[in-house]
Amino acid sequence: MFFVIGELINSTRSEITKAIVEKDDALIRRLARTQSEAGAHVIDLNAGQSMENEVRDLQWLIGVVEDELGKDVRLAIDTSNPDAMETGLKACSTPPVINSISNEKGNAGLIKLAAESGAEVIGLAMGEHGMPKTAEDRLEETRALLEKCDHAGLAAERLYVDMICMSVGSGPEQGRQVLQAIQQTKAELEVRTFIAVSNISFGLPNRRLLNRTFLAMLIEAGLDGAIMDPTDKRMMDAIYTSRALLGLDNYCMQYIKAQKAKRGK
Repeated sequence: MFFVIGELINSTRSEITKAIVEKDDALIRRLARTQSEAGAHVIDLNAGQSMENEVRDLQWLIGVVEDELGKDVRLAIDTSNPDAMETGLKACSTPPVINSISNEKGNAGLIKLAAESGAEVIGLAMGEHGMPKTAEDRLEETRALLEKCDHAGLAAERLYVDMICMSVGSGPEQGRQVLQAIQQTKAELEVRTFIAVSNISFGLPNRRLLNRTFLAMLIEAGLDGAIMDPTDKRMMDAIYTSRALLGLDNYCMQYIKAQKAKRGK
């Protein structure tokens, strides 16, 4: 199964910030529902735009989405704030996904909290040297992250490592470097790989075309999951078709199921 986290309830989007400030739950409910129905396995919640109110706002988002989709919905707590993370872990009825931890200095507390939570975790292939530029940089940071997590008691089986995607508009080699990083990580390390797909197209026209083309390439390279817009039907099609053609979808069952759903059968 390719793991999809729905990205749309994020306070970096002005309409989400407005809904949070005004406690207008209609938009939050609609986005939670449409992402779930489109095929997202997890709904990401980010309330960090207002740092002073993040804990309270995150609790509100969790309550709204669980009321809309049920207590068994899986959520991703999207924060680097330990207080918000701890609050989110306690507030979720079903164990959430932690999004995210990194190898940066000062993150030991978050890693410890993640280890003790029992939750699945998104870990960033990024550390003291800032954003990785090459595939080898990403592989080196992944090794360091795994070592730090192992020391804290966080098993690699609970991790998805985000390979840190940056726009090809500002770094033409970045797409190729991410693909190589995934291939090398899958060959050398026993850990699942993850990506924020839409970062690849930042600042460029027709972003959706770039996103879905890159997603197909990522899946061929061995990508295990992504945070993305699941309501983009062509993006979801890229997942089903790529996996079917690569022999990753047994007897094309998920592809067939998706096509039947389109026809309402």
